[in-house]
Amino acid sequence: MKTKVIRLFLTSAAGLLISCNTTNNSGMEQAINEIKDNQKVILKKIESLDKSIANLALASKNKPADNKKQQPPQADPNKVYNVEIGDSFTIGPKNAKVTLIEWMDFQWPHCARSVSLIDDIAKKYPNDVQIVIKHFPLSFHKQAKKAALYSMAAERQGKFMEMKHKIFDNYRNLKSNEDLPRQYAEELGLDMVQFDKDMKDPALEARINKETNQMRQSGIPRLSVPKFLINGKEPQGSRNIENYSAIIDAELKKK
Repeated sequence: MKTKVIRLFLTSAAGLLISCNTTNNSGMEQAINEIKDNQKVILKKIESLDKSIANLALASKNKPADNKKQQPPQADPNKVYNVEIGDSFTIGPKNAKVTLIEWMDFQWPHCARSVSLIDDIAKKYPNDVQIVIKHFPLSFHKQAKKAALYSMAAERQGKFMEMKHKIFDNYRNLKSNEDLPRQYAEELGLDMVQFDKDMKDPALEARINKETNQMRQSGIPRLSVPKFLINGKEPQGSRNIENYSAIIDAELKKK
């Protein structure tokens, strides 16, 4: 489009000068001739530019899409990620045949929707599955880390799951009141003096950082939450009790 405008301008300018030409004005004639010569050179360059633009457009149109760059890294269903349980919160026997690890964020809706999944698995496989809960507060969830600290302080008094449920039931309210879990601690009848003391213990934050780094350093391709591992493998398919039960049952048969 721009090259067409330039052509039109050059042609109009030359025509205007010619129309203003007088018969005995040799200086004007020389100027017009120079313009005509320059016009030819410019138009040739414009035509060359047009062809280059057209070729680039054609090449871009015919270039196959690079799907590898557009798609996020995919999980390898056969890859086993070795993640230490450490001092993370656990449910179920330590010698269970199957270990399920979850990383979670208290302000993420997807994690909130996975609460019932963990509850169902714990209820269905009380003797066969050890559930490990690890924290991975996302940087853009400003209240998630403190919520994790509250849950860990409750954990020290044996009320982690109860606190977890209360926080996730009201996770949208954390944004306006990050200290809401302290109210839940009172409702759960916790020793508030000890609770407040535990909240200041740097060991809690150190554990959150350790659990977060475990995922980052594990080699798992997509650092997202909730993130699950079943016997070290990232489960494929829908995140529901039916699919996860099928995966767990298959693992149990291997033992």
